[in-house]
Amino acid sequence: MALTDLEPDKEIKKAIVLKEDLPSLSLSRLGYFVRYRVVSNDKNRSSHWSPYYFLPNGVIPKVPCSVGVAGGQLKVITMVWQHPKASSDPGETETSIFKEYDVYIKTNLTNDKWVHLETVPATSLRILVPSGVTSFQVAVQVPVYPKNYSADAAIFTLETPIVV
Repeated sequence: MALTDLEPDKEIKKAIVLKEDLPSLSLSRLGYFVRYRVVSNDKNRSSHWSPYYFLPNGVIPKVPCSVGVAGGQLKVITMVWQHPKASSDPGETETSIFKEYDVYIKTNLTNDKWVHLETVPATSLRILVPSGVTSFQVAVQVPVYPKNYSADAAIFTLETPIVV
């Protein structure tokens, strides 16, 4: 029997949560962090919780970021940015809403593709310039899964490459 002869599992169910069914945005107006798990019909078994997914509700605010390169033979990229802030109601104190950030780099060696460097729990990062890199761009975004660069989730993107 070939794999193409098999019918899809007719017992698989799909659940869709509509945006209007989500709770009101109490922490911020930027979006939701969601995760899920699968529970069997008899409720005897359940999966582990999924990773968190960020579902933006509009535009993620852009923030200033300082990017520099220093050093002699070994060069270091230094980045410092601000927390995006939001308030749930007008007149309320703004609060920082993200606890970590994904940092991406695009170099002359990556064929114009963004590569995930790391997820950091701070608003700064120092990394060595990889060997062979002559120019680079960097981006900082709110964490998303899977780890892919998304202009919608970016809080900062360096548009002009820096020559090393």
